[in-house]
Amino acid sequence: MRQNGTMIKLSISVGVIALMLSGCASSPPPPASAPVQGQAKRIMRDGGQLVLPDGARVTPDASGGFNLPNGDRVNRDRSGALVLKTGARCLPDPAGYSCP
Repeated sequence: MRQNGTMIKLSISVGVIALMLSGCASSPPPPASAPVQGQAKRIMRDGGQLVLPDGARVTPDASGGFNLPNGDRVNRDRSGALVLKTGARCLPDPAGYSCP
């Protein structure tokens, strides 16, 4: 009987050690880097021109709106925001406009 009890203790000890080692060896995968969302695009003022996020420069007309290089029109609303073709609004700030 004594030998049987020793074998059980040895089996439990080996099992506990194996569990501990497997816990140390396997670590959770690093979190995937999520794309940055909500980072606003900027339209910057540069003298009398505006510099678009792609680097293109446009000159606003008397209404504050302008035509994009592709021909689309960007209008300025009563609050001073620029309204893009998609309906998104670029809000004015001291350096230019912050767009979604």
